[in-house]
Amino acid sequence: MKKIRYYITGHGLGHASRSCQIINTLRRRHPGIAVEVVSDAHAWFFAGFLDPSVLVRRRRLDIGVLQQDSLIMQEGETFRACRELMDHREAIVAEEARSLREQGVDVVAADIPALAFAAAARAHIPGVGISNFSWDWIYGEMAPAHPDCADVVQSMRRDYACSDLLLRLPFHGPCDAFRSIEDLPLVARRSACIPSGVRRELGIPEGVKVGLISFGGFGLKDFDFSFLATIPGWFFLAGTEMAADCANIRIITPDRIPYPDLVGAADAVITKPGYGIVSEAIANDTAVLYTSRGAFPEQPLLVDGLHRYGRAREIDNNRLRRGDWGEDLEALLAQPSPKERPATNGDEVAADRLAELCEY
Repeated sequence: MKKIRYYITGHGLGHASRSCQIINTLRRRHPGIAVEVVSDAHAWFFAGFLDPSVLVRRRRLDIGVLQQDSLIMQEGETFRACRELMDHREAIVAEEARSLREQGVDVVAADIPALAFAAAARAHIPGVGISNFSWDWIYGEMAPAHPDCADVVQSMRRDYACSDLLLRLPFHGPCDAFRSIEDLPLVARRSACIPSGVRRELGIPEGVKVGLISFGGFGLKDFDFSFLATIPGWFFLAGTEMAADCANIRIITPDRIPYPDLVGAADAVITKPGYGIVSEAIANDTAVLYTSRGAFPEQPLLVDGLHRYGRAREIDNNRLRRGDWGEDLEALLAQPSPKERPATNGDEVAADRLAELCEY
């Protein structure tokens, strides 16, 4: 049996979300190919969304960006953590390369830890990236404020250059460290449920609008949900017990309803621009009220995609944290439908390409 090892960054949830979608599609379309995952992303996410035949081994191969919450990045702490990881780079690459050989892995896929490609090259097997950006670009944009960290960026670029191919997702950065690039359609999880049925299951009254509060794996620190009780005609879905005392909020847990069904059942998502929620909102035709996540280089690309393929409106951080959402939500829903729709079968294209590479 052919085997793919899929390395996934633990940063946020968007990387894990799209990776699970690709892996699940790969297992469905090519059941003769085994897949295993190496990641430090949230275990509950894999338990809820990943094909149960896929084994997950926990290991950190990159840092991502450390954050105080979904809106505040910690650049200095991020570079310090990267340097600590670099101190163990050789041991990690050697251990993973040996494991790849011993386990008979045919292809490495990665979203998008740089060390995965160094390990694949040392094991003499193909290394394939699947992402819309690479961390050398993100860190390179931060580096001017941290001039002593240029070597971190260069080390990552050398490891990315070990790859054989990047399957590049829409809304992408330059990705110029990769030697070969093929573009993919959007990868997004789509709801298979009727919105009214999901709303009934959540106990939401008929005739109200629904807002899904979505801030990835980092949350929204010190947000006072009580302000949302003053917004008439709206119910909100939130994944935190902090909101339990509000009459117009329903608490959602990861194991209750698949997240794409929540996105599809909502009139609007309240969020920061991240690939997972942006792609799922576009695929499920759900409007997005978004706020800035700071100077994250990917953000303008995602915002452009939102306005091109969906209905979107920005709200500043202060208004968001005050819960002053009513006027913005109504203005958002008054927007016309987008004139363009992107292809959303990137999971199928990626799965078939990985299967093809297994046969070489």
